[in-house]
Amino acid sequence: MFYSILPNIFFRYFSRKVRKRLDTKDKSIAITFDDGPDPRYTPLLLDLLKKYDVKCTFFVLGEKAKLYPDLVKRIVSEGHTVGLHANKHVGAIFRSYKATKKDFQSSLSVLKELGITVRFYRPPWGLVNITSSNFIEKYKFQPVLWSLHASDWSKFSDVEHIFTVLTEKVKPGDIILLHDGRGAKDAPMRTIGALETALPKLISQGYKFVIPDEIYREHPHKER
Repeated sequence: MFYSILPNIFFRYFSRKVRKRLDTKDKSIAITFDDGPDPRYTPLLLDLLKKYDVKCTFFVLGEKAKLYPDLVKRIVSEGHTVGLHANKHVGAIFRSYKATKKDFQSSLSVLKELGITVRFYRPPWGLVNITSSNFIEKYKFQPVLWSLHASDWSKFSDVEHIFTVLTEKVKPGDIILLHDGRGAKDAPMRTIGALETALPKLISQGYKFVIPDEIYREHPHKER
């Protein structure tokens, strides 16, 4: 209870550092992707984002960044933000102090070798334990969760469902959680398929897309 339950209650509901929504009243939203990079999906996603000049945030897994460093470099070179998700995708409630420490050190080492200084952090499943909470403080991470998701990792979420969530349930200030890796078989392809039609519709509705540096500003106003 003291190792994970109480830290999670504080982290999700009382911490002033944790951001679930944008602090804005205009039509700004932040699209974020977890669990990549993946050579099957991330390049296609980057091509699509480039087409519409949309900047997003990728919370990467260290073990995948190590396997596909060129994809991480491409993410950065095209103006997106790289945040830390974990080294391996395991919930903090199942990790000991030693395992949590090793996971942080391994993932940060990989990103450091790629020349990336991490500022933003999203824990797997949005869960922490005492150790990971301490590491958030130690490394001065700014934690980013989400206010809207489409369960796009699930085999039960088809392109139409993801599109509907993105275009009909979205509200100004939403931080949107999507995935460019893991999940059910070829799940990220359904996400990409939904974004192909959702992005132009969101743009036509006047939405602007922001990245974490702007999430933590009082009034983010960066255009696409």
